[in-house]
Amino acid sequence: MADGGVFGDVLRQPPANTAAEQSLLGAILTNNKAFHKVEEIVEPEHFANPLFGRIFDLCRKLINSGASADPVTLRPMLEGDILLGKQTAAQVLGALLASMVGILNATSYALAIKDAWVRRCLFKACSETLDLCCRPGEETGSDIVDMLENHMLELARGTDESMPTFSLAYSMEQARLAAEDAAQRGNGLAGITWGYRALDRMTGGLMPSAMYLLGARPAMGKTSLGFGIAVRSAAAGSSVLFWSGEMTAPQLGARAGAAWADLSTQSVFTGRRYDIPEHAETGEREVLSGFQWKDLQAGEQAAATLALEIDTQPRITVAKLRSRARRMKRSKRGLDLIVVDYVGLMSAGSTYEDQRTYERITKVSGQLKQLATELQVPIVVLAQLNRESERREDKRPMMSDLRDAGALEQDADVILLLHREHYYLKKQLDAGLTRKDREDHEEYANRCSEFALRVQAAEGKADVLIPKNRQGPEGTCHLHFTNRTTWFRDTFEDERSPAWVVQGGDMSG
Repeated sequence: MADGGVFGDVLRQPPANTAAEQSLLGAILTNNKAFHKVEEIVEPEHFANPLFGRIFDLCRKLINSGASADPVTLRPMLEGDILLGKQTAAQVLGALLASMVGILNATSYALAIKDAWVRRCLFKACSETLDLCCRPGEETGSDIVDMLENHMLELARGTDESMPTFSLAYSMEQARLAAEDAAQRGNGLAGITWGYRALDRMTGGLMPSAMYLLGARPAMGKTSLGFGIAVRSAAAGSSVLFWSGEMTAPQLGARAGAAWADLSTQSVFTGRRYDIPEHAETGEREVLSGFQWKDLQAGEQAAATLALEIDTQPRITVAKLRSRARRMKRSKRGLDLIVVDYVGLMSAGSTYEDQRTYERITKVSGQLKQLATELQVPIVVLAQLNRESERREDKRPMMSDLRDAGALEQDADVILLLHREHYYLKKQLDAGLTRKDREDHEEYANRCSEFALRVQAAEGKADVLIPKNRQGPEGTCHLHFTNRTTWFRDTFEDERSPAWVVQGGDMSG
């Protein structure tokens, strides 16, 4: 078997098209106009011969600086280059001029060079995969699949066709047509709904190709809000893919069930009632009543029509997420939205980068932005903020609290920061207020009473701050949070109203 592998390697050499490389360089050296035909197609690294890639790079620098790229100008720049080997610069440049067929074929040469580069990349990825499969090592089969998928993702990004340019008139026409479509839909949204009117009013909906970053400190409810967006957007008719890196599908199902049946999440997990006191003698809680079990089953029926897929594979890479998203996109239901919970739990597909949080999140962020553009769907990315807000007297989060999160702040089209003041006030109240110097008993008691009223007034209130919005205004949205069911609603909704309403229903409950 080993001999067969060696024999196969001898037969299979990395693809290259040296003739096309020589012809293209000869065309450029003869007439620099040939360069402008190919500058958006090939890069120096696409050349199989490193010396030819070096010459192409020198031609690009000369032409872009306004100078002429020809054997006379190139020779002193190339003389003495280690890539020349035993050849002289004059010999190499002379051979390239002799290889020139015609500048009219420059584009064809460039496409042939690019195709050979793609094939070499595939050759390398497949060879590395074969090596890992055949030799003993620490990598599991899943590790090898992840590595191959990341190779394919990077290659796909590198082979995207160059985006065309558009006139201003065409761009304005497309914007007007999109506005007419939005007006005809009757909801005033340019994109799909968040499932929350407060967010829809501020942003105009979730736009295709845009990346939305939802940041929060732990215990603020970012998973609850992210999952609520996924469920309620699906209820409005969108097809949604929700990835969770820290919760299982049954745990997410329990949250949805609790919200639908108006039960505490503890009740759904344990099957016992937390809406009434435990038994005085035994200390046990009653099993859920018949109507409560029926409510949970009704929630399942209400969810059965939703186009919402839940993926809970741990440490997922963007390549694997892309694979699953593309399958949904090709399906009958399609794909309208991806929600990622949360980016800090994703893998960059590289042991080196995974060990360095900033580099990992930066790479993942760029790949997620690319995925949104490729699939033409919005992506809502959840992220955990650093501890800076908890060191401030005012706990409201700021964009600077994202500074440890790689390039997320730069890549995101819209940044949303979730804040619930009640959480911090309640924590402070439970710990007990410290008595101030020279404060008598009555003053202290009054201050404690006023603080308790402040805690009570803040209960259930949640703010979504929008400090960055490339598509509209900045500001603050107000939502209502029910701690018992861990579910968010618009402020005009009743706590006991349906957790979601299928398309065509009334969101006001």
